[in-house]
Order: sequence, then C-alpha cells, then structure tokens
Amino acid sequence: MELRQETELQQKISQNTIQAVSILQMGNQELEDYLENMALENPVIETEEKTMIPDISQSGERIIPRNSYEDYQNRAYEEESPGREYFSEEGEGFPFVDYLLEQVLYMKVEQSRVPVLKYLIYNLDERGYLTEEPEEIAGILGEEPGKVREAIEILHSMEPLGVGAKNLQECLLLQLRGKPDTLLQEEIIRRYLKELGKNQISRIADKTGKTLKEVMEAIERIRNLNPRPSNYFPTGRFKEYLIPDIIVVKLKDYFEVLINDAQNARFHISDFYRKMGNTVEDKEAAEYIHEKIKQAEWLQQCLEQRKNTLLNLAEKIVERQQGFFRNGKGFLEPLTQREIAEEMGVHPSTVSRGIKGKYLQCPWGTYPLSFFFSVGIPSDGQKENSADHIKSCIEKIIEQEEKKKPFSDRLIAEKLQKMGISISRRTVAKYRDSMNIKDALGRKEY
Repeated sequence: MELRQETELQQKISQNTIQAVSILQMGNQELEDYLENMALENPVIETEEKTMIPDISQSGERIIPRNSYEDYQNRAYEEESPGREYFSEEGEGFPFVDYLLEQVLYMKVEQSRVPVLKYLIYNLDERGYLTEEPEEIAGILGEEPGKVREAIEILHSMEPLGVGAKNLQECLLLQLRGKPDTLLQEEIIRRYLKELGKNQISRIADKTGKTLKEVMEAIERIRNLNPRPSNYFPTGRFKEYLIPDIIVVKLKDYFEVLINDAQNARFHISDFYRKMGNTVEDKEAAEYIHEKIKQAEWLQQCLEQRKNTLLNLAEKIVERQQGFFRNGKGFLEPLTQREIAEEMGVHPSTVSRGIKGKYLQCPWGTYPLSFFFSVGIPSDGQKENSADHIKSCIEKIIEQEEKKKPFSDRLIAEKLQKMGISISRRTVAKYRDSMNIKDALGRKEY
C-alpha cells in the first residue's frame, strides 16, 4: 500500500515538473493556446478576456537586416525565390488585391472575361506574380486557353506595371513596354540579369559591345523599375507580428522591466466549484472537483513561477547589457547563458528554457532573448568582443570606404586588427554574408 502511494506521488511530482518546465519554455502565443485548452479540459477554470499592451517600439515589430534599396534589387535580380522577403514593412493604404479589383470595375472588359480576370488577381503570389500556366488555369476554370491568355494580357496592362508577370524578367520587361530607347535595357534584362545581380558591369559591357557609360546608364534605368509589383501595398500574406513577452521601458534614470502577461488568456478558479466541492454529498463528485481544483492551483503556480523567472532573467539581461539599452545595437556586450544562470542561482538549462521563443521589446525594436547572448571573440589583451559588436565595426568600415575602390575582406580584417579585434579574412566574409553585404566586387561603383 505504501509502495503504491509512493509510486503515485513520484508520478504526480514528475508530471507537475514536466508541466512547469513546459510552461516556462512556451512563448506568449503558445501559452495562450495552452491555457485555452486547459480551460476546456478543466471545468473549474474560468477564463477572462485578454488585454493588449501597446507597442512602445520606435523601430517597428520586425528585425530585418538593414540594406540599401539598390542591394535589394541586386539580390532580386540574382535570385527570384518567392519565399524571400526584402522589405521590412508593407505600405499602408489600399490592399493590393482590392486595388486591382477596383481597376476592373472601371475598365472596358467583356463581361465573360471578368471571372477569369478576377481568378488571376486572387491567385497572384505575394510578389504580384502569376506563376500558374494558362493551360493549367484553363483546366481549372473550364475555359479555352486563348481566353485565359487574353485575360493575362489585360492584367499586364493594369497598374502597377509588371503585375501578373510569370517571373522577374517578364516583370521588368512589361515596365519597358512603350518606352523609347530601351533596346540595351531589354538585352540586359533578357540575357544578363545574373551578372547585373553580381554587379559585374564590366562583363556586361564586354558581352554587349557597349561602353561602360552606356551600360551604366541602362542599368540605372533598370534599377528605377519595380522588381516586385506588390511593394508598398499591405497584401496581408507575409506580414507578421511578434508579441513581446518582456517590455523594457526607458525612464529618466533607469529601465523598467515589465512582463507582458496581459497577452495571455488569464483565468481564475470558479467560486461556484469551490463551494460545490465542500458541500456536494456525492463523494466521487467531491473528489473529482478537488482534483480539478488542485490541477488549476498548480497551473497558477507554474504561471507565477514562469513570470518570476522571466522577470529575473530580463532584469539580469538589462543590467548586463546597459550599453545596448542606452545606446543601441553596436554596444552589445559578450554574455553567456551560464553567466546569467550563476547570477540567478539556477541551472543553465533553466535560462535556456526561459529564453526559448521569447521576445523582448525596447525602444530600439523587438528582439529574441537569444539575441542578447553571444560567444565572445578574444581581442588583443582587451575584453572580448561580441559577434554583434564585430558586425557593427565591419559595417562602419565599409561605410567609410571609397566606393570605387572598396575594401577586400583581407583589408577589413587588417583594419579590425588595428581596432584590437583579431579575426581571420574568412570570419570577416562570414559576418559580411550574414549581414547581406556584398563582397568588394559587388560593392564596387563604376
């Protein structure tokens, strides 16, 4: 009998521990879903409506590498993958699909073509391209392929120019229709898009037999085209929001750290069931209610423990990363999870679970908690440099270079050495690539 009770107690402790660990690992959205499911399973739990904490970020919800418009276009020429995003924000205003549908209302289009045209508009991808073949669309709609092609031509005549193109090449060519003196631009688009993406302007000049000046002028016109028709429209397909778990507010002399638990569907234990558990005569029913109340009380303890752990973790991060929170991204210090675990008096695995899937919002933006931890790289007799600090230094060096004679990775490594940061040329290249910065040839301006 005692052995059985002890086994049951060990199993319950194990299950409770697993639940506590699981809740600590959950991000806000995951936790919200979990609590809703628990409320459905446990009748003594009563949920409350969640409230929203306003966004205090000055730089928006998403963290996207900073790149110039020209770099964006170069990458678009070099790679046409529809899954990649280059713009950090969508435009405000009229949704892209609605903008196209309204044009249809005022166009002189045969009524029989309108359903096909609407189908095409609704099936554009997030770039504004139409990747389905006319024959495939015709089979779906039960129409003649010729009618579908006619509808595609109508779509090609709509604004913004380039909408409905099957790929980047066609998108750019559609924008040149009817414009004078576009032969060289068309040739570059048809035959040398990859070279353009790599900024291999001399090679394009050699292959076309044109002067460097003529090619540069043609490329400048191409770069004024729009490689993605849906730009500046809130398409709603690829916009995502990050719900921060932690809010850091900068006050006059200190930082206030808040846990964003208002996002979670908060709950409390029903008074009705508490009274019923003490008054119901049915022993089995009373035991069931008491068991459910215990489960709910343990869940409350897990949530409170999660909140306290996150608050303690966030306060330690803010304390150790004062330079970042006061001055910005280039001032991030090297910091390991083990260091924070020692300061908190917990196992490193607790810190690892605590930062998993969590986001912190501050005046500089919204960042994953893992962003604040990095492996330091030793410098010459000085304190370690974080990877983020080194990237910031590389970025500053490149900003100061002469654009007609950009620095090679070797020269950048030498300049870092003078700044007390000792890393190899290959490491420079790795960091540069991670920031979507081209190599010296790609950055060269003619």
